[in-house]
Amino acid sequence: MKTLLARLHTRLWRDGHDTLPAWHALPLGLVRALVLSIRDITGERLNLRAMSLVYTTLLSLVPLLAVSFSVLKAFGVHNAARPALLSLLAPLGKDSVLMVDQITGFVDNIKVGVLGVVGMVMLLYTAVSLVQKVEQGFNEVWRVRRERTFAQRFSNYLSVIFTAPVLLFAIATIGASVFDDAILNWLGVSGTLAAGIRVLQRMLPLLILVAVFTFIYTLVPNTRVRTVPAITGALVAALLWEASGVLFAYFVAGSANYVAVYSGFAIVIVFMVWIYVIWLILLFGACVAFYMQNPGYSTGHDDGAELSPRQRERIALAALGQFARAHTDGVPGMTPHQLAHYLRLPEPLLEDVLAPFFDQQLVVRTEDPLPRWLPAVDPASVSLDHVFELLRSQGEQHQPRPHELAAAPALNTLEQRLAEAQKAALGDMTWQDLGAERVEGTPIKSL
Repeated sequence: MKTLLARLHTRLWRDGHDTLPAWHALPLGLVRALVLSIRDITGERLNLRAMSLVYTTLLSLVPLLAVSFSVLKAFGVHNAARPALLSLLAPLGKDSVLMVDQITGFVDNIKVGVLGVVGMVMLLYTAVSLVQKVEQGFNEVWRVRRERTFAQRFSNYLSVIFTAPVLLFAIATIGASVFDDAILNWLGVSGTLAAGIRVLQRMLPLLILVAVFTFIYTLVPNTRVRTVPAITGALVAALLWEASGVLFAYFVAGSANYVAVYSGFAIVIVFMVWIYVIWLILLFGACVAFYMQNPGYSTGHDDGAELSPRQRERIALAALGQFARAHTDGVPGMTPHQLAHYLRLPEPLLEDVLAPFFDQQLVVRTEDPLPRWLPAVDPASVSLDHVFELLRSQGEQHQPRPHELAAAPALNTLEQRLAEAQKAALGDMTWQDLGAERVEGTPIKSL
């Protein structure tokens, strides 16, 4: 068995993603993404994140539904929310009706119109906190360490809370009406075409689920998620959702052991377990989207460990070299996607490695109209010695500086000799020298 697994592992990671034709690279990339996503989701980090989201969901579900119900009431379609909840909790079996009654009862008891300013603010804050926790979970999957500003979070979260219920209802209603038999008869559709349309009608819940997940994966993470990876992750998550719903209803909700052990609390325990499964599925789909968008991250040797100082140094110098080449070619900076494509590394990883240069305003971000990273100063005016010093001192404000340690004359002498040797070796080399050699002699093209 070990030999077989070793052979499969070698075959899976033998070829580089960029050396294969598209028809071969896409399915291979999907298999690699699934393998790495399974590794991530079975690890401790994402499991703890899913558990924390269960706790946040229990606290925020009723306020979130209260806000959503108030939006749907404005359009006169609030009664459609109950079937949606029944569908969401269908794997709970016969207890799903009781749970939906309890939730809707809590929601009905919240009188949004008489809460007052303070009550309304607290209601919105509780609803927004759930979306914020979801963003933090997805940012962890996407290796994003830079959070949105308060203004961005507030506007984006409220737009999701207020528009998502209406959009979901509109998609479901329009889709059902398009596939209605009366409309098909009126259009004169029959035969094979009508049978195909009815197959699509049966697939409509799955398609709506894919659309909703794609919307979540594209909007929530604080990074640019391309459409194809988002749809791929959404499709995988939707299929898992459907399969796990059937299995959960059969093996968990249908078991009498929970009732025997937990008695009246059984329905609450089963509800919490199903919410936990839902979040695991959503995080798994996000992992698939991440690895599909960043195939260079799927090397087969990535065990989730942090980059070594030497790896971070090499990545930073390579990125600075690309900036220097772009500056020489007269290109106004590079988009994060461009840089990630050249170095075959994920954008969040590059942003994290380049953090000291962003902090020191040597590299800046622009939005005109695409996000770009570009040198804020002439690369020829920054010595390589200063570049290495920034890389070495990254995060040093959180650590004791050498002069704050106990007296160590030998250590101080050694550090001084190393610094002098580095200056002598680098001489008058500058940041611009990192871009002296071109990759395959091809200049960088502007997007």
